[in-house]
Amino acid sequence: MTDNYPAPQRTITVSISGVEPNARVFYSYTSPIFGTTYLNAPTCDISIDQPTYTMYVLDFGSCMSGWTITGILPRHDANPLDTVLAENKLSITTFNPYDPEYPDHAYYIEYYNTITDKGMMHDPQENNVPPPR
Repeated sequence: MTDNYPAPQRTITVSISGVEPNARVFYSYTSPIFGTTYLNAPTCDISIDQPTYTMYVLDFGSCMSGWTITGILPRHDANPLDTVLAENKLSITTFNPYDPEYPDHAYYIEYYNTITDKGMMHDPQENNVPPPR
């Protein structure tokens, strides 16, 4: 991640309901471009208009149900985003330097449930089908 210039951070709260193979993922966040707030939305608009840190944070219920975050898997992305996984694995931060000529980054967030010993991948943008594990 960069320390060359300050960049804003946006926070996206992740709620996971259920366990694999029937787990559903929801996102609560405010769009930095439009200012619209979404609560428990099934998709997440991660569009930006400037360099931005995006922090995905698991909510209380998801943590109590055993969910953790283990990483981010880029999908066909020649320029994957820089990421930092929190030491407690309850959040992950990406840094998008914002290049208007290359605005889209496709990736999956990788989750692991410590109770069921099962993992899953989920695309916050819902544009990609996760590959089989």
